[in-house]
Amino acid sequence: MKYKALIFDFGGVIINIDFKLTHQAFKALGIEDLDQKFSQTKQSGFFDQFEKGEISPEAFRKEIKLFLKSEINDAELDMAWNKMLLDIPKKRIEIIESLKVKYPCMLLSNTNQIHYDFYRDDLEKVHGYTKFSELFDKTYFSHEIGMRKPDEDIYHYVLKDLKLEASEVLFIDDTEMNIIAANQMGWNTVLWQNKELSDLVDELM
Repeated sequence: MKYKALIFDFGGVIINIDFKLTHQAFKALGIEDLDQKFSQTKQSGFFDQFEKGEISPEAFRKEIKLFLKSEINDAELDMAWNKMLLDIPKKRIEIIESLKVKYPCMLLSNTNQIHYDFYRDDLEKVHGYTKFSELFDKTYFSHEIGMRKPDEDIYHYVLKDLKLEASEVLFIDDTEMNIIAANQMGWNTVLWQNKELSDLVDELM
């Protein structure tokens, strides 16, 4: 077996995402300069803190509301924040299931509690998995472990926890800076942009 673990990013690899939808939703709520406050590659401090679990959903919502021009409730804010999250295609779930026959499959995701609660419910309702640990052999969510990509500490943490060497894993992520950081740590990587997991099956099986 070429690798001892496959480590998947979640957003853009397993679940379809569209950041523009959240930008548009917040703009409709009165935040005109969200591009300066949040993007896929550069985030304001409290966004990072939220992804590391350093602030609660309540504190995050409070920060966001400071930028709003009108009052909204928490449900409306969460709906705007979750707009970027689209579907988890059934085919991708089936591919993970097939790869698990040969390889341990892990999940390594920058996320936050509001997003996690949303797509965990979707995973159960649409695909019948009540927990991500039922689909993946091990999961690493940034808000649970207090670290996020592309910081070095998260890559060290995952390898130590898995008791593996960098050369023994294959990491699949759609964000270039995460891939660059993993490469610098000696990981095998695939930059996953505009691809389908079926291509990976052809290569590995």
